[in-house]
Amino acid sequence: MHCGAVGAAKGKTMQRLILATGLLVYGTVLAETLPEILVSAGRTAEHSLDIPAAATIIGQEEIADSGARNLAELLRTVTGVHVSDGVGGGGSARIDMRGFGSTANSNVAIMINGRKINPATDSGSLYLNSIDLSNVAQIEIIEGSAGTLYGNQAVGGLINIITRRPDTRSRRTGVGAGSYNGWELSGGLTELIRDHVGLSLQVHRRDSDNYRERNVSRMERLDARLEIGHHTGHSYIDALVLQDYVQTPGALLAPELARDREQAVFDGDYLDTDSRVLRLGTSRMLDEHWRLEAELALRDDDRDFVQSFRAFAGTRSTQDRDSVELTPRLIGRFEDTTVTLGMDFLSTDYELVTAFGPQGDEQDIVALYGQVNHPLAANLSVTVGLRHAQVNDDIDNGGMTIELGDSVTVGSLGFSYRPDPAWRLFLRADQNYRFAKVDEHTNIIFGQPVGLDTQHGTSYETGAEYAAGGISLTARAYHLRLKDEISFDATTFSNVNLSRSRRNGVALSLDGDVSRDIRLGAGYEYLDSEITSGTHDGSDVPLVPEHKANLYVEYRPSLEWLARLDLEYVDEQYLGSDYDNASEPLDDHTVANLVIHRELGDWRLSARVNNLFDEEYSETGATSFAGDGLNPAPERNFWFGASYRLED
Repeated sequence: MHCGAVGAAKGKTMQRLILATGLLVYGTVLAETLPEILVSAGRTAEHSLDIPAAATIIGQEEIADSGARNLAELLRTVTGVHVSDGVGGGGSARIDMRGFGSTANSNVAIMINGRKINPATDSGSLYLNSIDLSNVAQIEIIEGSAGTLYGNQAVGGLINIITRRPDTRSRRTGVGAGSYNGWELSGGLTELIRDHVGLSLQVHRRDSDNYRERNVSRMERLDARLEIGHHTGHSYIDALVLQDYVQTPGALLAPELARDREQAVFDGDYLDTDSRVLRLGTSRMLDEHWRLEAELALRDDDRDFVQSFRAFAGTRSTQDRDSVELTPRLIGRFEDTTVTLGMDFLSTDYELVTAFGPQGDEQDIVALYGQVNHPLAANLSVTVGLRHAQVNDDIDNGGMTIELGDSVTVGSLGFSYRPDPAWRLFLRADQNYRFAKVDEHTNIIFGQPVGLDTQHGTSYETGAEYAAGGISLTARAYHLRLKDEISFDATTFSNVNLSRSRRNGVALSLDGDVSRDIRLGAGYEYLDSEITSGTHDGSDVPLVPEHKANLYVEYRPSLEWLARLDLEYVDEQYLGSDYDNASEPLDDHTVANLVIHRELGDWRLSARVNNLFDEEYSETGATSFAGDGLNPAPERNFWFGASYRLED
């Protein structure tokens, strides 16, 4: 992008920022009553909705008992979620729902307090290191399409991480160390400065050499939140500063893997990311029926990296992204009927500079949506939604300027039925979509054709839930059809539209107390994913296992002691970009993790063993013009930690 274009882009961004700020301030001044609780299902902080969808809520105690050090480790235990990590450390893991493989991070909405953290680029990571589990109040997982309410990328489902609010005085600190010279330090405090004014500060530093050679990772993070309460609701300011560095050793060919699983292919490859986020928000009652909720988020991501290929050594490249996001909405409550009306606005300025020259995209996405949840009878409710979205791209593809635009309208209809308090049945149909990301339109290295079509999808789902007597049981079945699915072909190193594809799946989960001391949970998912037309008609979607199962056993002999064993089975799966299913697939594997906790007053001591039985396996890999590459997963490894928390 030329200097003049950059200046113009920054000017546009400033104009949008001024407009967005004005709208948010206007919404804040309008207001006048109620406390709140975040609930992703209704995109509202007012109350929970009985929505027709499979939902999982993971609370503070469950997070702590899991012994997970990061979000990736935690989600491995959830039925319907598939996690894979090809780099190490969990910060760049891929989180998949409903079988998207290499494009999972573009088809599952990952949010912190309702703000999407999905990367703007198909090559970018989820910035999972921006999430501190010790500061999380609750995690909400909604399976299946959420395109009407959450829009772009909410195709396979959504995960919303809700952090603790600074409404109490607390102090915490944590220290940990383990295999591969790994260590971490963390600390945080919340303080009530005065009545209705709370401040939260969180700091975190983590270092590790990781499993492979040339695989050092380092993360530093600072979070701050100022919240002001009033009789009409509350307003807040969030700030995040993240520095994340990891060396990327590269995928190994089969002979290399057999010889030495720890070796590095490339000596100088790395990803170095600086991320800064500022978020302003408000939640206020306008009258007895209507609540205003609005957020303004400013995000700046700067990435410095070297990416090599077998054919040639990489050189330093930079990738910069600036974005402005505004998400106001009105929630109306009329007896048992809830109405949600909102707008989503996202403006992204993206620039990539490589040895082949600059390229970039200025992308604006605007969407209007509405949803109504209404009881049809005492035990039957209906949910209806509609969204219209428009995208405009101003693309600089190596000096060639191209303007693109598209729009889409999607709807949803669902029913939730409770024959008695223990049972819930649901049925729904949803439409979804995904716009091409800012870098999916540009690739001057290999002549990426500009003008990818918008991805469209329709999903159908039914399910049943039972909860009584300390036992919960869920079952759901779904069918997802996609047209023009946006994917990446590593053999040609270009983004492509797959003509048509579909997913059929069944998921079962069970959780309950076996005895006073023992709790047991199990889950299973069957997922049949297939490309149904075009060149690759009849092939399975790469990097999607057909069978996946998990099991956990918790033993709590006293209030002070807890031992937990997790087992995860993942079926074989075709390599990334192997659309012909011609290469040898990744082997299936079963991995066990063990964690033991000891409570000592305000202290908690933990010991964790990952890959308890020392399984040799690879979670991910890809076929390319250089051959079939595999990313070996770590051997048996250990982690020991101590944490302290004091709350008034």
